[in-house]
Amino acid sequence: MQYSIVVAGNKGFVLGLTAFLNSFELYHNTSLFQVFILDYDLPEDWKIKQIEERPYLKIMGLDKEKYRDHVWACKIERFNFAASLPGIVGLFDADMYFCASIMPLFKIAEIGLIVAGANGSNFRFHQGWRDKYKIPEIPDMFNYKTITSVPTIMDVDQHGEVWKSIYKHKMSIGIGADFDLTNIFMVVHNKLDYLFVIPSQQVTGIHHFMLKPDTRVRLIDNKLVTTDGLEVLIVHGKWWQPNYREGIMKPIERSYQPKQVKMALESRDILIQEFERYLHLGD
Repeated sequence: MQYSIVVAGNKGFVLGLTAFLNSFELYHNTSLFQVFILDYDLPEDWKIKQIEERPYLKIMGLDKEKYRDHVWACKIERFNFAASLPGIVGLFDADMYFCASIMPLFKIAEIGLIVAGANGSNFRFHQGWRDKYKIPEIPDMFNYKTITSVPTIMDVDQHGEVWKSIYKHKMSIGIGADFDLTNIFMVVHNKLDYLFVIPSQQVTGIHHFMLKPDTRVRLIDNKLVTTDGLEVLIVHGKWWQPNYREGIMKPIERSYQPKQVKMALESRDILIQEFERYLHLGD
């Protein structure tokens, strides 16, 4: 079975992609994977170096004429490209780094399930959704498996219509964030029973789950784990940007007591240190 990973990026994500690739190599047998980077304007010297050193890596140029800007191109084309690949395909963001092997997640997808990270919230579909997104097939229902758009891992032959629908809808109508459309088309294509959802604090940290008191990240025996006893698999965030590092603390400072803010700050610093370790791995 072919395993593939798809990620898209531009020149602003060089540091993120470097940590992504370094950490991926540390925890995985790369001979079992293909990694595709969809390139908007990545520096030529960086691309040459990566291709020379990483035989499993392919860098594919994005058609700039096709999209309005780099944000549009990097977000939407990856769905189209991922849906064109054979076998088990994982969709990721360029500001992610790995903390452990995700091979078990690909094995779960190989049996026919769709593996995805929880969004940490739920919502109810209704007429407002149908009107807003111009998708009459959206049913009236409570979505009890709300996920983020990345990471998502699936057998494209079985479930690729979800990604194809996201791309087709976005290109034809231009309405909806990838997060909204992922959840909409999971429901429209009757995929909820196939969804295997991973807790947010293990794979994304969305809504500050990796900083909040009950789920925050800790480093124990050189292993990233959460306060509620879960292994951290993937971390998401622009950890190389000072404004991101500072801004991520603001909601915590507004919502929690000083002792809890201090614990969150410790977790944030751990995540920064881990990012920097992977960024410079092999230097």
